[in-house]
Amino acid sequence: MHADHQYIEALRNNDSRGIQEIYHRYSAQALRWVVQNNGTAADARDVFQEAVMALYEKALDPAFVLTCPMGAILHVLYSRKWIDRLRLKNRESEVRKENDTRYNAESFAGDALSVAEEALAEQARQERLGKAFAAISELCQRLLTLLSNGVKPAEAAVQLELNSVDTLYRRKNACVQRWRAVYLEQ
Repeated sequence: MHADHQYIEALRNNDSRGIQEIYHRYSAQALRWVVQNNGTAADARDVFQEAVMALYEKALDPAFVLTCPMGAILHVLYSRKWIDRLRLKNRESEVRKENDTRYNAESFAGDALSVAEEALAEQARQERLGKAFAAISELCQRLLTLLSNGVKPAEAAVQLELNSVDTLYRRKNACVQRWRAVYLEQ
């Protein structure tokens, strides 16, 4: 248990003094980070509030124990929330060093086991997707590969010798449904 676990207790007990201390102590670093990554002070207040609320929800679990500094866990939460907002606005390229922030071992504050478990789960999912893709027809594989590589639908229809773009879209939907069905059967 980390010394900052007192803040988790403050959240659990709705201790206004403890909660005010969280805001007083950590909101400035959120403000700096969000502003440095193309946000405003209002954006920073919003994502910091969302991060505290997410931590509050986690604190409601009696088994939850804080094992890292409060600033580190809040940084991970508000930075992820801000990056997600930028993604929604299609401004992903404006975030500096997103991958460093998301995958930096220090940001996870010693939570290497859960990071490794997530990576293994993602790898297994990707392998299942690959096996399912290999199980669908060659035409479907070619069609989906062409479209995912950015080939225009009209051009893909010509390459695949399909009658029209409408036929291509119908085939694409059928291929995706088949791929999904094979994936779920595994």
